[in-house]
Amino acid sequence: MIDITIARITHVEWVHQLELLLHSSTSSVSLPSYHDCELGVWLYGDGLRTYKEIPEIVLLEKSHKTFHIAADNVVEWHKGSKFNLQKTARADIDFRDALRTSKEIVYHLTMLEFKILQKYQEAQEAMEVAPNGLKNMLNHPWEALKSVIGDKSSRLDVAKVSLDLLKKDLVKSYVRDSSRA
Repeated sequence: MIDITIARITHVEWVHQLELLLHSSTSSVSLPSYHDCELGVWLYGDGLRTYKEIPEIVLLEKSHKTFHIAADNVVEWHKGSKFNLQKTARADIDFRDALRTSKEIVYHLTMLEFKILQKYQEAQEAMEVAPNGLKNMLNHPWEALKSVIGDKSSRLDVAKVSLDLLKKDLVKSYVRDSSRA
């Protein structure tokens, strides 16, 4: 099983690296193919097969491929001539696509994680042996996360706000894309 938290953080970091490529003279970034990155290895190894009954796994795969295409285009632009205005504009569009699909990936990973935990809880409740810790985590996820991270960390509030904003951004993006069609 892939560590979903690490996968989410990794995608946020990739977007940051792409933004550095796009807006500064940072050194080149090596982006593995969508099959060879950690998420791709998990998806095509066990993920798609193990979680085929969860719809978000297919959406995750699609967003993951789209992210790699857009990110690869930004990396290629960085390697080439940056003085061509048309190519620079295209790189900016590709970066926005990578940013949007990275948000989709984070959202799909979060929903996948939630549904995996939900299925586990349902299985445990069916056996009437659900551990109190798991029930508490599913019923009060932010409180459970606080107990792991600790109350002194402001990252918890940032994470909650980030996920809330991510969901709003995705909804806006789909509404905007739907209205253009």
